Amino acid sequence: MNNDRAKALTQQVTDAVLTVPGVACLRPGLRSLLHNAAARQPTAVDRPDPGTALRITFDSRGRATGLRIDVVVRAQHQAARTAGEVRAAAAEAAAVPPGTVRVTVTGIV
Repeated sequence: MNNDRAKALTQQVTDAVLTVPGVACLRPGLRSLLHNAAARQPTAVDRPDPGTALRITFDSRGRATGLRIDVVVRAQHQAARTAGEVRAAAAEAAAVPPGTVRVTVTGIV
């Protein structure tokens, strides 16, 4: 996958998710932090990666095949409904079926 294409798609999906009413911010949960810690060993000159709230997987042809998104929801909004709206917005932005998008609410503010 072209790194520039991956960055552009990540930005596109992030922008779409942040426009959903009820989304306060994207913030990685414990699952994402542990996944990144296991996948990457920091060196002495390298700062540890704090994790990412949006992960996109690609197939061998460079097409997005899955999205995992960690969001924080505003307290006055229903978390399940907001997660569903995030799923729909992200699927549309990435041009993938909604079933390939997994949303986790990592906090409520």
